[in-house]
Amino acid sequence: MSAELPAPELTGYSDAQRAFAVAAWPLRAAEELRSALIYRALATASRAAGMPAPWPARFAEVVRDEVRHARLCATVGARLGAAAPRYDARPVRARLAPLADPLERTGAILCAEVAIGETISMMLFRAGRRATTEPLTRAALAAILRDEVRHQRLGWDGLAALWPMLDAVRREALQRAAAGALAASEQQIALPVLRRLDAGEPFDPALAELGVLAPEARVEAFYAAIEQRVVPRLDRIGLDGARAWRDRYRAAAIGLR
Repeated sequence: MSAELPAPELTGYSDAQRAFAVAAWPLRAAEELRSALIYRALATASRAAGMPAPWPARFAEVVRDEVRHARLCATVGARLGAAAPRYDARPVRARLAPLADPLERTGAILCAEVAIGETISMMLFRAGRRATTEPLTRAALAAILRDEVRHQRLGWDGLAALWPMLDAVRREALQRAAAGALAASEQQIALPVLRRLDAGEPFDPALAELGVLAPEARVEAFYAAIEQRVVPRLDRIGLDGARAWRDRYRAAAIGLR
């Protein structure tokens, strides 16, 4: 993919605008590698939990997608003049440590990281690509978005396949995990932006052309993902989407993120 990327076109942008936009690519690369590690853990856990073929193999295939995304983001960043990304696996280990039971680990990852997380990611990438005009950035965002669409679908389909394997105790644990995932995503993605909007911090519209999602668009994409996609799909699985959203901070407060 990197060989097919168009050349960057940064003429007309100031040094400050370029620097701000370029700084996002090492962060994206690190996040994509984190996702690769999560999918690898999911493939292992789903196999240990007894999920039938082809599910463990399908989860393992996504590891390659995420590694490719990480390389793509690092390549784009390098072409735009960014520093090399820095990777830290400790947050992934901390996320997985409390999930010793393979079924619980499989359900928590599928629900939080894949179904919910990839759905939100898809909506954010879609909004970002829509506003981006710089050719290299737009091409890279479009390439990642195509995979994010598949990944979120895999999450919901995998969760539906896992649901009959869960007893009542594990289903309730999954309900709490969904609520905690919603709290964590809102805290990380939406609330900091809402605080900046409340403070009246300005946003340079040129940054949206360079792939930086405008605050209003980021908030809109996040809540659209929750209301239009995540909550109804949780209901379809057998979970209570409205309850998960209503109880999200209760779950987070007792450490079930």
